[in-house]
Amino acid sequence: MNSPIVVIDARSPEEALENLSKDFSVIPFITKNITYDAIAGHPDIFIAQNGSDFIIAPNTPKEIQDQLQKRNNIHIGEKIVGTSLSDSTPYNCLITNSFIFHKRGYTDKTIKEENTTKQFIELPQAYTRCSLFEIAENVFITSDQGISSVLERLHLEHLYISPIGINLPPYKNGFIGGCFGKYHDTIYINGSLSKHKDGERIQSFIFSHKCKIVELHRGELYDGGGIFFLD
Repeated sequence: MNSPIVVIDARSPEEALENLSKDFSVIPFITKNITYDAIAGHPDIFIAQNGSDFIIAPNTPKEIQDQLQKRNNIHIGEKIVGTSLSDSTPYNCLITNSFIFHKRGYTDKTIKEENTTKQFIELPQAYTRCSLFEIAENVFITSDQGISSVLERLHLEHLYISPIGINLPPYKNGFIGGCFGKYHDTIYINGSLSKHKDGERIQSFIFSHKCKIVELHRGELYDGGGIFFLD
């Protein structure tokens, strides 16, 4: 029986990689000369999670594709990832049981074709998965005020938190979605909530929706482009 896998930025703190390796088969994610360096190790630039499936960019590094394709639920998208805004965001949507959240015109065709029954929610931020995470069904957390405004208008429960204190070198701040992953009822966090000024609010929000928390290392929150799990 295959052990569950986890895909995470290879540049994450070593403590995070070690802690994940206790329960999962870790695929450290990194690319070279495909997109710009700050997001070169970010799975959410190359992978869209669609329930128990992954839709991945065709120019995902071959060694990573080979590891992922040992599973039966991997689909290859159409658009290759590049360096421009439109080329670095085709897979950076958030797909839930009911919705596709993304900026219109940026989503890879394969994602839309495989989710024709879901409502498309247009957001002002093309880096959607970076900025938005589903804690529980139709319950979200975001560090983007524009996204928060859309969720408010749609009466979707969410928590807005400050992006200040989220690391994404060399930028001033990162995005909250890039710090999180979910496996069953547990939220895995690339860092310690105690290091963020909204940490207690985040913790209370997650606990209020009957989810557990695993902090993967003791440092500040690290935006590594999300943490992706696959059984």
